[in-house]
Amino acid sequence: MPEPSEQPLRIEQRPGERVLALDGELDMADTDTLVEAAAPLAAEPGDLTLDLGGVTFIDSSGLLAILRTADQMADGRLILLRPAEQLRKVFDMVELAAVSPRIVIAD
Repeated sequence: MPEPSEQPLRIEQRPGERVLALDGELDMADTDTLVEAAAPLAAEPGDLTLDLGGVTFIDSSGLLAILRTADQMADGRLILLRPAEQLRKVFDMVELAAVSPRIVIAD
């Protein structure tokens, strides 16, 4: 069976917006990258959006990175925007939105 291709996580901040667009796999290799990229925005008041439309895979380390980011929020919510169906299933299975009241999952 062939190995799945690794897609390093790419993070881009949308100019003038409190949105980080993620593309690739959110796994152990990239959790610190996400937490560090989100930290300056999370420290400011207001909602922060992670556009997950380009995320193709998430593991438990990726979930932890999302929770760590939510915990860093000074004020507001962490909005998880456009997760793929497979990510949404993982979020539902672990009851992610119930674990942190700051997290909102949106289409």
